[in-house]
Amino acid sequence: MTTSKKEFILSHCFENVSDMKENEDIFSPEEQHFDADWYIGLARMGEKVWAYTFVDDESEEYSIETEFKIIIISANGRNMSEKFEYTFTSSENVGYGGDLISREELLKDYLIDGKLKVEVHVKILKMTGIERCILRFFDESMKEFSDVVLVAGERKFYVSKLFLASHSSYFKSLLLGNFEESKKSEVELKDIDSGDFQCFLEVLHGEEAINDDTVVGIVRLADMYDAPTAHRRCEQFLMKESEKSLKEKLELAAKYKMRRVKNKCLSEVKTVADIKSVLPGNLEEMDHSLLASILQKAVTHLV
Repeated sequence: MTTSKKEFILSHCFENVSDMKENEDIFSPEEQHFDADWYIGLARMGEKVWAYTFVDDESEEYSIETEFKIIIISANGRNMSEKFEYTFTSSENVGYGGDLISREELLKDYLIDGKLKVEVHVKILKMTGIERCILRFFDESMKEFSDVVLVAGERKFYVSKLFLASHSSYFKSLLLGNFEESKKSEVELKDIDSGDFQCFLEVLHGEEAINDDTVVGIVRLADMYDAPTAHRRCEQFLMKESEKSLKEKLELAAKYKMRRVKNKCLSEVKTVADIKSVLPGNLEEMDHSLLASILQKAVTHLV
């Protein structure tokens, strides 16, 4: 099944790290990602400083299988990082990490004005027990207002052919054209994540379903189904509200042809550091037209 990536970055600048006492813990504020609350913890144990990732959720039973990388960022560009694999569960409800660095090295090379910047790059592989709040229902309760059932994954969505056709040329052809599906009362959408499709339908129906967790899945379906309203709303969100990094926004802009997002992001690339921050580790992975625009920025700063 094709799904949007469930990835995000936690970032926090810890203060007074040099004053941490033996066995003391300090924590970042909580951030909500994919309907769970996440935060970073630091602990001093002997002459080692440990870094942890935590999940805090009130669901009775949940399981979040993850891969994540903890990065300690230094002033001189030498970052310390370590990768972990861990499944967070309601039964254990503990953080997970490791002793990344000695206290002596941290104090010498990693504190900036007494502060320590830590990032955690998280990838969710599998998630159960934590449900997103549904903004509009498309279940059997909507049967009397629908004339077709779309099946994505194991979920059925009761929808109107005419409504979908008015928003999507793909569904106009599929449901009202000469395809075999136009005569069926139930149509399977292969390789579509049901959660992404739920959010996509909510956007088409005017709900405020777009956030930094859902935008990738929604814009992917908007592109796939040629749904300009959903595409435009994703574009507006990325321009005005999103807290994704410039690099992430530029990647989405190039992949899904969001010219206004691309132009706005490029206008915010003003320094050499900005240029470095948006370049991938492998330049061959970047869209060629986007790479050309960024390299032009680099040339401008060099002359």
